[in-house]
Amino acid sequence: MKRFFTTSIITLCALSSFAIDADIQVFYDFGSLGTACANQRTNRMTTTVELFHPDAWGSTFLFVDFDYSINRRDPNHTPFGAYWEIARCLNFWKESKAKDLSLHVEYNGGFGSYMTDKTDQIVGFPINNAILVGLEYFLHTQDFKNTFSLELMFKYIADEYNMWQFKKKGQWVHQSGNVVPLQFTFVWNCSDFCTAPGLTFSGFVDIWGQRMTYTDPTKQSFVFLSEPQLWYSIGQWFKCPNLCIGTEIEFSYNFGGKGFMCNPCLGLKWKFL
Repeated sequence: MKRFFTTSIITLCALSSFAIDADIQVFYDFGSLGTACANQRTNRMTTTVELFHPDAWGSTFLFVDFDYSINRRDPNHTPFGAYWEIARCLNFWKESKAKDLSLHVEYNGGFGSYMTDKTDQIVGFPINNAILVGLEYFLHTQDFKNTFSLELMFKYIADEYNMWQFKKKGQWVHQSGNVVPLQFTFVWNCSDFCTAPGLTFSGFVDIWGQRMTYTDPTKQSFVFLSEPQLWYSIGQWFKCPNLCIGTEIEFSYNFGGKGFMCNPCLGLKWKFL
């Protein structure tokens, strides 16, 4: 969920004409620390492609993640997971006092797979369709080097096929979706972080409610996800500002499993300037 790319490019939009901006990131995942995942697998790689396009009526942002494995517990002849988001911000009142407030519409979805421990069979699972609609408020410092975005959205999660069944008083019943269908998102981007030229600190925090089979499907659980990133433009030293080296740490609670999880990563990023 690399949605922090949005605020970093808003800076460019405020200072220049409309343009399409994109980058590609490659991460090596050192593995999971915590209890959230039943399978604490390591040796994974993730590629992320991001694109942002502002226009007179707002902006469009999308990204696609693919997960790859060099560990035998994951399918290794194909990407074992894929996820994508696309979001549209509508703001055609940029000359008014409400210029920093936008309408936000978003779609999330994907799938994953893993190999069973006993039979080595490949098992797939869905990341269900989710539709989000709400408001986004954009904040920034005067020089636009520090940007922040606050989002409050209604979140509809589509029914999960036969995954929300549980036994209650001897009868199988069906529950789905989220009891409190809201998501709060905070996104930040700080350029020249700690006054270091070329150093960027960015990230996001997502909090939403959802029923889960691995907790209690009859009750609402909350999910916390944050992915702070630190990037350094190493290419500035040899006339290649497109190249960055950095790190990402994923902190989560009840995301992909019950409990807390921490995933440290190292990565490279190429910006299509």
